[in-house]
Amino acid sequence: MDHGSHTQKVATPAAPFGLRSGEGWRDLDLVGLEEILEGQRHNRASFAVTPTCFIPAPEAGGYPVPEAVVAQANQLSREDTVVLLPCNWRWLRRSSVPLLVEHIRSCRHPVALIVQADGDPLERDQAVEGLRQVCRSCPRVMLWRTDLAAFDAMAHGALGAAVGASAVLRHGVAPRPDNGGGGRRPYPVVLVRRLLRYHRVATLQDWFAHVDPWTCDCAVCKDAALVRFTDRESDVLAALQHSVCELYALHGELDTTLPGDERIGWWRQQLSDAREYYRLLATRTNVEVGFPKVLQAWTRHSPMALPSTEKYPAQRKSGPS
Repeated sequence: MDHGSHTQKVATPAAPFGLRSGEGWRDLDLVGLEEILEGQRHNRASFAVTPTCFIPAPEAGGYPVPEAVVAQANQLSREDTVVLLPCNWRWLRRSSVPLLVEHIRSCRHPVALIVQADGDPLERDQAVEGLRQVCRSCPRVMLWRTDLAAFDAMAHGALGAAVGASAVLRHGVAPRPDNGGGGRRPYPVVLVRRLLRYHRVATLQDWFAHVDPWTCDCAVCKDAALVRFTDRESDVLAALQHSVCELYALHGELDTTLPGDERIGWWRQQLSDAREYYRLLATRTNVEVGFPKVLQAWTRHSPMALPSTEKYPAQRKSGPS
């Protein structure tokens, strides 16, 4: 369970955890944190997730906050807890990654990392390389609120990932004073597996306006066209179900590979295939569709893991050597 505290308030060293309730905002001390985590488990959550507030960029006052998050979490004697680290994307820059890795390694619990930016955080300079170095260096890290970056992270050693069911859940969101948004009608978005990308159905309809559209053979589509979804509630739901099927199919393939070079090789092949599909799409539709910046970055070689100085070592069950 993600209480979304990171979308509502900025963390401070004195108050890294908090929660909004019907009675207003509540900063959580260790006793309050235990109460919230125990409540999640009582409500049958498989594991408890800390309600961590948003961690700004190091130069914007966030420098001491991850240490405070981990220090307080390490006082918990629980064995069922994941520590949420919702960070501004600048923590993935070369100058900041070593410190972020140090904090994650010093946590006695698994860590779920959220990366925040306006737009796709992995389109920012050094972000892809930084995230890969975090995944290579921290065997107990997961990527939370993400998109197809889940597979790049797991290919490079991440323990797991959580892909958002909607666009706003596929990257971090910084707190806004008006807590704004809402009221917009949902529109259908589908994961186009061949392109390793989420696209609005309206975009696909434009691409395939004059040629036969691509079809999908997942359990939802059953060889139907991907352009068929409308903005009706039933179609929006069906589009989501299609995307879930495609995600699990990709995960099933990843799960058959051995961690390390074989898994990275599988992922690089997916990227190579996607590049060819983008080329074929442009040729077939006579529409210029460029290979996305993030996918280009994923085709590059990644940095090595940082030297290990873990305070709480754990056996690496998966990930590259």
